[in-house]
Amino acid sequence: MDPVLAKPTSACCLTDGSSYQSNDPESKLQQLGGIETYVSQPVAPNANGNILLFFPDAFGLCAKNYLLMDRFAALGYLVLGVDYFMGDSVLKHTANPLNDPTFDLKAWSLKHLRASEEIAEKWITEVSSKYGSVEGVKFACVGYCWGGRFVCQQLSKNGICSVGAMAHPSFMNESHVSGVNAPLYIAAPSTDSLFMPEQRARALEILSNNEQKFNMQIISGVSHGFATRSHPDDPYAESASKAAFKSFTEWFDFWLSKQD
Repeated sequence: MDPVLAKPTSACCLTDGSSYQSNDPESKLQQLGGIETYVSQPVAPNANGNILLFFPDAFGLCAKNYLLMDRFAALGYLVLGVDYFMGDSVLKHTANPLNDPTFDLKAWSLKHLRASEEIAEKWITEVSSKYGSVEGVKFACVGYCWGGRFVCQQLSKNGICSVGAMAHPSFMNESHVSGVNAPLYIAAPSTDSLFMPEQRARALEILSNNEQKFNMQIISGVSHGFATRSHPDDPYAESASKAAFKSFTEWFDFWLSKQD
């Protein structure tokens, strides 16, 4: 028995937000082991020599996630974003998933639940082979919604990351959190039907019992998806998104610097 902490993806994962655009995203898409990867180079002179693995939500490699990856890169990280949906994100099926009666989210999720893990495992092997031998390189990871459990996996003894963060996770079980063996930061809205207070408390209990380093940021007045899909017309939601981003980067910087 593996109790669920964060429930499967649902309609709340598909709320739309801003229409930000990354600068020439097509030029940053590369194949890594046959898997499309968004590669955002660090901005000099901020380059810190570290690599951030980006595990996206159900929207996959899209404009809003491109922008988020570029923001991390601007602070010095080489950012690698994986397309573990292999071009089949929800946006391939509909531009308006919440109000499209022809789109079956449950069927789409079941199709990709195991497949995305297999693709991510292959991708991590390729990433490690290409970048892991670089002297002094350290890996961090960040995941949103669908990507949350991948952060747990990369912070386990079998992962390659030294620190990680997630926001509003889904499809996350107790076994994912039990395996965490490196510092983890979690950002969540106070009201989230997928990651309820009881389950949040259980996640913290597991991390505490395992004597792991962790922090959890709970933000009121925002919904599931706030960290990636806030709307610029909502200043409070925008501030919450920026707060999570700032917390993540400070968490990465602190723990990676401890390894110098």
